Amino acid sequence: MVVVIIKERLSIRQIGSLLANAVNMKTSPVCVYGSDQVPENAVRSSSFSDCLACNMYQIAEGRITGPVYAGNDPSHLFCRCMGGPAWFGYRGFDPRLPGLMSTGSEAAKQDGKHLKENENIACETYKAVGEIKTLGRYVVMRRCDDFQEDPGVKCIVCFASGEQIRDLCALAHFGSHNVFNLISVPWGPACATLVTYPAGMAENASLSQISIGPTILPPGVGCPKTAWPWESRQRSPGRWPMM
Repeated sequence: MVVVIIKERLSIRQIGSLLANAVNMKTSPVCVYGSDQVPENAVRSSSFSDCLACNMYQIAEGRITGPVYAGNDPSHLFCRCMGGPAWFGYRGFDPRLPGLMSTGSEAAKQDGKHLKENENIACETYKAVGEIKTLGRYVVMRRCDDFQEDPGVKCIVCFASGEQIRDLCALAHFGSHNVFNLISVPWGPACATLVTYPAGMAENASLSQISIGPTILPPGVGCPKTAWPWESRQRSPGRWPMM
């Protein structure tokens, strides 16, 4: 017997459970949202490590419990990456970044990562992202099963194996005839593919696509992941047939 779950009746906790159970994930889906107040019992991200993506992974694994937040507070480290605050809309991109992403930056006195052919291409890539707007004074990360009510979730992040990511992508196609444009593997660091793009913070990012990434993997994040825009819930998982 096939039972169709009605999306309008699903809570965030239920959606997270459906995503995890559909592909037997060992980790919990993580929600991201913005807030102008520090949530109750929330801990600053930099208290755990200097990488937001690594902390999200630990939240998914259950090694970090409760909500975790980060904000544009000069007295506290946002993250270790030069571009981190920019990807969350708190400031513009550092002009040294194109050099660092390509063949090197004399200004930063650092060798390039050779992720782009040259500095000009890197510069045009950052421009192609468009304006990035903040989600609020703070960005908050929290497991889906830690919610009672929706605080304004913008995306759901799933950390999973390659096989599980494949199956999640297949489920994204369940209620659509769109063959080519539902899944995206965009260029960018972990915070961009996990949050900035799927949360709709980047001007030119699509809210109708599920992001796979990152293409630039930080240390400590040892598996692939998908990030689901909250707007895409109209086609899944509420319309999946559940056996």
